Amino acid sequence: MRRIRRSTQRKWITLAVFIGILALWGICQVTGILNRQDVYLPQTVAYAQEAAAPVAVHDTPTAIDSGVRFALSDIYWEGNIAYVNLPNNEKARLSLNRDIQTTIENSMKAHPVPHGGAVAIEPNTGRILAIVSASNDRPRVENYATHALAPSASVFKLITAAALLEKGSVDTQARVCYSGGSSALSESDVRGNPATDNTCATLEQAIGHSINAVMARLAYQHLSKEDLEKIALKFAFNREIPTEFDTDVSQAEFVTDDIERAKSAAGFWHVNLSPMHGALIGAAIQNHGVMMTPIIIDEITNGSGQSVYRAKPRPWLVTMSASNADMLSKMAENTTREGTARKAFANRKGWRKNVRVAGKTGTLSNKRPYYTFNWFVGWGSDNKGRIAVGALVVNTGEWWIKGSDVAARAMGAYFRE
Repeated sequence: MRRIRRSTQRKWITLAVFIGILALWGICQVTGILNRQDVYLPQTVAYAQEAAAPVAVHDTPTAIDSGVRFALSDIYWEGNIAYVNLPNNEKARLSLNRDIQTTIENSMKAHPVPHGGAVAIEPNTGRILAIVSASNDRPRVENYATHALAPSASVFKLITAAALLEKGSVDTQARVCYSGGSSALSESDVRGNPATDNTCATLEQAIGHSINAVMARLAYQHLSKEDLEKIALKFAFNREIPTEFDTDVSQAEFVTDDIERAKSAAGFWHVNLSPMHGALIGAAIQNHGVMMTPIIIDEITNGSGQSVYRAKPRPWLVTMSASNADMLSKMAENTTREGTARKAFANRKGWRKNVRVAGKTGTLSNKRPYYTFNWFVGWGSDNKGRIAVGALVVNTGEWWIKGSDVAARAMGAYFRE
């Protein structure tokens, strides 16, 4: 009997230890202690399998995981295919599309802008289709498209709108009345004044026409500092972007002052953005809320010409729910249909039929030196393909071209008949 009791005790002790180990492992996975990974990543993989179909989720390490690094200046072309040489006599074939790349380059060269950059991405795979930089003013900046030197301006309204949709506290059909706030925001514009607020707009119209007072008012009424910090982090602000080349972190700061924070939510300062990151934001919204890991290396071959690596799409972050991302994407069509980018996208001669384009413009000026930062972050799709573009043009007092013009030309090359 004693032997039976001891045996039973050992079994219970073993079971308790096993359960304890499982519990500890679970805690470590949630907190990221074991592998130091982002806490969003396990959620991302599970969500992407459901929402990002038909993109397959692979455990295959990316070139970034293997420590592959190169400078964008090392890229060269052989015909229509871009390559870069790597150490150990290896050669990387890149994902760049010569037609889109050349179209953007010509747009920047035809108008010698002080600075500018544009990146085009395939939303459902993360493949980088084009990355172009221009810098003609002093001091010149190499690879401007990868630097977060410009304020995000009204592009950040997309992030604010995402936060409002995710929180579910705003009736998207409700009209918010306002007055003023077209180029600046006063405290009265943010808080509202029933005596003077006689122009009204929905959230969709506020996005499409970039109505500062409406976006600031909604953020003031419904979004806390923590709400904005959380959604910004999900959209990859204040994070290192996983690329094989150097890319800046886009910094977003949200102050405790409610009025000033509402202004930031509407696109007034405190948030910087790179064209590279802008393209990722547009791609994530178009891809049902899933931001894919950016891919620029399609394949690596060794000195014998044998393939040693082939890229496979891999999710990175879940920015928002699929239903809300699709709703935001539809709202942002207002921008190109009747809003601030309607002129740039009005002429679609040579495009395939039934292409839907959405996005957000942004404009903000800096006094010293006097620069006007002009943005377009958007996406387009038809039954044959999808593309997202982040385009920034920095102008002086004399305007040359807008970010929306560059993006429209890039999309025209992609959707060409």
